[in-house]
Amino acid sequence: MVASFPHAILLGVVVAGAAAAGVASAQITAAPNDYADPAAWLCRPGRADACSGDLTATVVGQDGRFTKKIYKPDPRAPIDCFYVYPTVSGEPGGNADMTAGPEELRVAQSQAARFAGVCRVYAPLYRQVSVAALLGQVRANPARAYLDVRDAWNSYLAHDNHGRGVVLIGHSQGSRILVRLIAEEIDGKPVQRQLVSAITPGTPIGVPAGGVVGGVFAHIPLCAAPDQTGCIIGYSTYLESAPPASDARFGADPAPGQVDACVDPAGLLGRPALQPDFPAVGRVAAILGTTFAENPGVVLARCARANDRNYLAISFGPGAGILPTSLNALQARRPDWGLHVLDVNIALGDLVEIVGRQSAAWRAQQGR
Repeated sequence: MVASFPHAILLGVVVAGAAAAGVASAQITAAPNDYADPAAWLCRPGRADACSGDLTATVVGQDGRFTKKIYKPDPRAPIDCFYVYPTVSGEPGGNADMTAGPEELRVAQSQAARFAGVCRVYAPLYRQVSVAALLGQVRANPARAYLDVRDAWNSYLAHDNHGRGVVLIGHSQGSRILVRLIAEEIDGKPVQRQLVSAITPGTPIGVPAGGVVGGVFAHIPLCAAPDQTGCIIGYSTYLESAPPASDARFGADPAPGQVDACVDPAGLLGRPALQPDFPAVGRVAAILGTTFAENPGVVLARCARANDRNYLAISFGPGAGILPTSLNALQARRPDWGLHVLDVNIALGDLVEIVGRQSAAWRAQQGR
């Protein structure tokens, strides 16, 4: 049996949609959070939390054989990561509260915890636009979510950063917030010198057609090499066999003369195949005895364009087992979303490796 992230559980684990653009906003009445308080953080270095748990993975070979691989956080990691999670809150209101529920804990473990091997992970809780608001059931205030993350970022810089390099990591709503944060608070400002990179899949990043910088960011280019620093990685995933249609949620050109960014993480590393790291839950976790399942060498990727959408096209090589069936079924549920819920995990091994290489390059540039 070849293990894969079971599509039947995907939407229950990560209901990670767009940042509820267009949802009506209410007045901002809630008081700012105190991010000097550790309770306002989902993950912080040096404590037991969602980013410090068991990350043992079962590696499923192309021959179907299982081997175990152990990953551990590095408390002495030389750089930091600032992670903003996607839309997961099941709160009934339009904006989430500041309590870390099971959804926030699961998504931080599945998306952010692996990075703790190469960076110290900081992940603020924030009053995000909830799943209910995303579905149009209640009204939300997207501005509240952004202001929370901005406040957390400024608190992190003031109290925790101490001149260290930092990677910004998000997905979907988290990515959208980070793109705005980078544009307003980092791009062209002194703190940009500390930007090791940004990883923001699942949200538009406008760049001039044929270019790598000059759209939403004036000074921050798309990454073109695995050890390039001060750059950004963005993409949205769809099956190559079912490319995004003209009404797809992701990959659209953000503005006239611009296209949505697509940076292939495997391509940066000179490989055709991604290194997926899928959370193993339920029956799959019981069979494997681990919290993650890896399927190296079988998930192929390339940047492509269809119906005015730029996207990371996913296909499969020999030994993929039931992955094609599972991922085809996932995309068939919401063809306009593609493989959005898997944007991070389908390339997690590549992204962690890239951050490790960027960390070394940034520290060499700084003479550290």
